[in-house]
Amino acid sequence: MRRRTPYLRAPGAPALGFRLAALAPAALAVLAAAAPPALAAGAPLAAPLVESKWLKFDGIPKEWPVALTSLGIKVKGKPSKADLAAHAAVAYDDARIYVAADVTDDALRGGADHVKLVLGFPGGKVREVALYPGQPGKTAGSVKLPGGKAVAGAKVIEAPRSGGYTLEASVPWSAFPEAATTRVGLRAGLFVHDADGAGGVEAILGSAASEAYGSLSPLATEPELALTDGLLRSKGIRGAPKYDLVADVVGDAMRERVIVHERFLIVLGPGFRKGAQYYFEDLGVDASDGMLPSLTARDLTGDGQAELILRKRSGSGAKYREVMHVVQFGAGDTPKPIFQHEVAISTEKGSVVNEVEFVPDGARMAIRVEPGKATRYDASNYAEAVETTYDPLLLPWGSIKSQLYKLTGGVFTKASEQRQAPAAAARPAAKADEARGAAKPPALSPAEMLDKVYALYRRDRGASSSKPRFDLAADVAAGREPERVLLHDRDLVVFGKGFRGGAGYAFMTLAQFASPGDIRSVSARDLTGDGKADIIVHGTVRAAAPKDAGGGTVDRDVVLIFRIEGESIQRIFAAEVARSMDDKKIAGELKFVRVDDKVGIELAPGRAIEWTEQTYPFNQDKGPVGGFEPLLLPWGGAQPVRYVWNGSTFAK
Repeated sequence: MRRRTPYLRAPGAPALGFRLAALAPAALAVLAAAAPPALAAGAPLAAPLVESKWLKFDGIPKEWPVALTSLGIKVKGKPSKADLAAHAAVAYDDARIYVAADVTDDALRGGADHVKLVLGFPGGKVREVALYPGQPGKTAGSVKLPGGKAVAGAKVIEAPRSGGYTLEASVPWSAFPEAATTRVGLRAGLFVHDADGAGGVEAILGSAASEAYGSLSPLATEPELALTDGLLRSKGIRGAPKYDLVADVVGDAMRERVIVHERFLIVLGPGFRKGAQYYFEDLGVDASDGMLPSLTARDLTGDGQAELILRKRSGSGAKYREVMHVVQFGAGDTPKPIFQHEVAISTEKGSVVNEVEFVPDGARMAIRVEPGKATRYDASNYAEAVETTYDPLLLPWGSIKSQLYKLTGGVFTKASEQRQAPAAAARPAAKADEARGAAKPPALSPAEMLDKVYALYRRDRGASSSKPRFDLAADVAAGREPERVLLHDRDLVVFGKGFRGGAGYAFMTLAQFASPGDIRSVSARDLTGDGKADIIVHGTVRAAAPKDAGGGTVDRDVVLIFRIEGESIQRIFAAEVARSMDDKKIAGELKFVRVDDKVGIELAPGRAIEWTEQTYPFNQDKGPVGGFEPLLLPWGGAQPVRYVWNGSTFAK
């Protein structure tokens, strides 16, 4: 029997970001040497992935990699242990499912006594096969479907022993029609039927109380066993998942299982990562706290493969902002985001919830977003920051009636937008002298205009502090004159003589940071080679540490880079450059380097302070996590990575 593949062990990560988990040792060989266990009610049946060439298939299951489970539930009759007792197990490979059994029976009746395997498939469909041992020296064993039809390509070999018999059976997956696409999220039952005398079956022992779908135990296949032995055990997760879907999200012939346990999104399947590994990511929010109100799977791209559609909230309790994410695995084993849009906001003042509809677009689907409904908010009292990382929430009183996104170049991009007349906010009555047509004051100078713009920003945002924490002049937008770039509280603000006609401003709230003091520096430098400076922000993002890391707070030092696109501020790069807990720290390196005629960004492993490879409680992230390029650890062979602007993004 093949030794089991070690399991994946995953690093903790604070937000949406996908990566491969590392493998942990196998445990079934230990189980095989232990005394045969009885199956607890509701406990899963273990079904390891095997290589059939290692099966001797002589009817004596000595080499099985999993212990035979005691079938201790009396389904029919009241047999004593001397009359009927049994232990059995299940294993499988790509082509077949295998059953081993050790039965105590005072008289073996070939062609009458049998072991039944019952499989339950997602949705409640139940299939069964009966495994009949032959009469030793007279008849061969057989595998039959309900009604008595023999299963082509199946075989049973029995081996009589004192007081009973053992058997090994091989059944093609084709005996179970649903198994052509679904081999995860299964349920199973094993039942031994004792046919004493001519009166048919007199007694039945089983792993479940009945053959009904709801009575069957979960059947844990190789990737599901890996999940239990790896991530769930390391994180101390014991409860049922918040979401548990079965859908073809990877694009092979088989369906995958998509699970959310607490903070973790998990994908596994029989054809995914060789059927022995699983993918997971830390969402950065806890689904059990209501911060992931929706997870569905649906084919939006028309390729026959489902995309994952998540609604994820940032915040806490009734105060949050909600974003819809659509992610796609494509032909790979790590997904990529193909659509993101803010769709809801809720505060103590009120709420706005957009309507999202999937509409046919030929063989594909398009995504339509409409303003939806507002509660206690209107044009006169809504003053929330505008999301700029992705398309922001639509407001019922705003100028956009609907947006339509279509698949272009592998991602959903805005194809059209319907406009409407915006509702005006309530204004105080005009003064009497204005009503009489008093003479207009003299035009303001450019400097006075900028003072007015700054005052307008402070009034609009209710800025509490009198002075910005950082204030610099840099040419970041169109025109030749420099703009004023400042940090007010957590707002990054840009305005200038040539920006928005000298009469307006743009701002972005750096919501990643818990307080203004967590933002350590703001600087400007042309990194994209367009002659305009980009804005570089250094700061510390703080989050609660995972339980298995000892609790407390994790401080992540990050660098964010922004540029002005049109009249808005857009984030174009972000990376984690250090991580610390108390006095322990991993300090990476970020450098701006010359790459041909451009300026590139180089991330490199740094040094560890009071942490070693053995004591560091996180793993090396394999890709962006929450939009941040990963911190490179000073062990494991991590090499420096360079990113160069390609006209739309910083690419490796």
